[in-house]
Amino acid sequence: MTIRLPHLALAIPLLLAAVPALAVELTGAIRSSTGTLPPGLKVQALGQTLGSEMVGKIEGGRYRIVLPDSGRFHVQLRAAGWDAPPKAIWDPKTAGGLDFLIYPEAVPEPALAAELIEMGRQDQAIRRGHNPDNPDPAYVKRMQQEDHVREQRLAAIVDAKGWPLMSMVGYEAAGSAWTIAQHASPAFLKRCLPLMQAAGDKLEINLQHLALSTDRVRVESGKPQVYGSQLHEGKGGRMEPDRIEDRDHVDARRAAMGMEPLADYLARFGQ
Repeated sequence: MTIRLPHLALAIPLLLAAVPALAVELTGAIRSSTGTLPPGLKVQALGQTLGSEMVGKIEGGRYRIVLPDSGRFHVQLRAAGWDAPPKAIWDPKTAGGLDFLIYPEAVPEPALAAELIEMGRQDQAIRRGHNPDNPDPAYVKRMQQEDHVREQRLAAIVDAKGWPLMSMVGYEAAGSAWTIAQHASPAFLKRCLPLMQAAGDKLEINLQHLALSTDRVRVESGKPQVYGSQLHEGKGGRMEPDRIEDRDHVDARRAAMGMEPLADYLARFGQ
């Protein structure tokens, strides 16, 4: 499940020169897929409330931005002709330093990107007709057959080109590749996980996606999950997380992957 904050209108910038009371400074590295940073690169944060646009500074391959100590934000890099997925900040006090990857918008595999995006569209289209509360066996069988076809095609892509990285196909297409793997057979997802982890080491995959796949593979292997993303129906129909390794520190691990605190995540499922 991917969390998407709303895109908010821009408002009055908060300059870094004057650090307000009860503020938190975030800083991290900026990695470029080409080895060089683009000219005119800027960093800003957009909050959930009007009047909460903040502008930071970039020096020596790092960004620095000051946020209020509470609230939810998207930190973004901006440069003409370049792309860098935003970072979700659920709690500035615990977010820590989140590094960015930035890459040219003109990706080197545009045909593959278009194919993956179309495969992702097909994946979502068939699921819109599926009612999990009253499943139609024939419809479920058709969905599984289509998932298998997409799995086979993604397997061929991975064999030929490796895992589809963001700098290779763009953020949307890379997300489609993950969706296809997440909806594929457990064996295929388990096969893809080390490739996703290697991509994560280079920031070439949405880290929330990596967390979800990590947890799913661990739960299906009978191991405790790491990020608390996998749920089951408990007493009274309440959704509860499957067993979590070192639960006392799960929110720190979730924050490092751009995920909201576990309590907020569970609240979206009726708790």
